[in-house]
Parts: sequence; C-alpha cells; structure tokens
Amino acid sequence: MLTASPAPTPDRHTPERTCVACRRRRPQAEFTRLARVGGVWGPQSGVRVGRGAYVCADSPDCWQQGRLRRAFGAQAPAVSAALVARSGPEHRPDPSGPPVAASESTPHAPGRVRDGSHRR
Repeated sequence: MLTASPAPTPDRHTPERTCVACRRRRPQAEFTRLARVGGVWGPQSGVRVGRGAYVCADSPDCWQQGRLRRAFGAQAPAVSAALVARSGPEHRPDPSGPPVAASESTPHAPGRVRDGSHRR
C-alpha cells in the first residue's frame, strides 16, 4: 500500500520593505517605521496607522537629514533629530558622515531644469 508523503511546508513569508534613505531592501523587522500623523512625520511604535515610511534601524548614516530630504522634504531635519534622539549613544551618527550628492541636498521641483531654462 502506498501512502502519500506529507507535502513540504513552505517557508513563512517575511515582509520586506525599502529604506527611504539608502533604498536597500531588507526584512521589515530591521527598520524603524516613521508615520505621518497630523501632517508631521516621526517614529512610531505600537499601533501602525497612517502613511508610513521605513528607515534602517541600525544604520545612523540613513538618519542624516541630507539623505532623508528626498522622502520628507522640509521636515527632514526634524525627522533626523527624532531618529537620533530615539537611538542610544552608540548609534549617534558621525557629524562628518559620508558626502551627500548635490541632487540629494537641494530639493527641486520635478520636471524643471535647475539652470533656469524651461522645457517646453
């Protein structure tokens, strides 16, 4: 008599997210979630409601305001300060830090050329 062997159980799905600063994909548990509540972005724990964004929890380089400006615009300095304040002293970012590309440090409107000319 032949018996069917039990079907192999698939591995449990691990949700992945992308860091808004370094664009690296990792498991969701390795990120700090930032939520927009009342028009203000900040770290959120517990109940997860509202629009969210993820930043690497273990990488202080991702918390620098220049790298956060693409996702958070004018609120990047406040988000950066909140992330640094939330971390322990061992995760304080190096003030010299890696250089930030000019395109990340200066916000501009999409579709516009920065030299003053217009596309038509």
